[in-house]
Amino acid sequence: MKKVLGGNLKEVKMKNITRGMAIALVLLMSSGCAAVLIGGGIAGGIAVSKDTAEIVKDTSCNKAWDVTHKTLDEMGVINLEDKKAGKIEANVKDSKITAQVTQLTPKSVKVTVKARKNMFPNVDLAMEIVNKINNKL
Repeated sequence: MKKVLGGNLKEVKMKNITRGMAIALVLLMSSGCAAVLIGGGIAGGIAVSKDTAEIVKDTSCNKAWDVTHKTLDEMGVINLEDKKAGKIEANVKDSKITAQVTQLTPKSVKVTVKARKNMFPNVDLAMEIVNKINNKL
């Protein structure tokens, strides 16, 4: 094994790889593009990104649509709904909300909620809405 300043070659390479991975992780997290999983497991956990929160649940598409629609209707004003496309647009707390209900498998559905206020991300509101939907499913 070759010796280099500060340790053997294998140790130096490993330190450089680890340092590079740490830098890449910091850059990724600071860019706002990384998704964070909150909760236990994929099914039932809430994935969060810059302006979007989403949940995957074992339920029917119809039930997820009905719960999402009812939640947005209770919290604000629905502007557009297209059940066939799984899309609902609404205004809630001065924010533009776009909800998407997508059938993943015959038994699981993904509900995605995007929230923007004055063109800026409002992830707190997106999480609030998804939490309400999650509690009702």
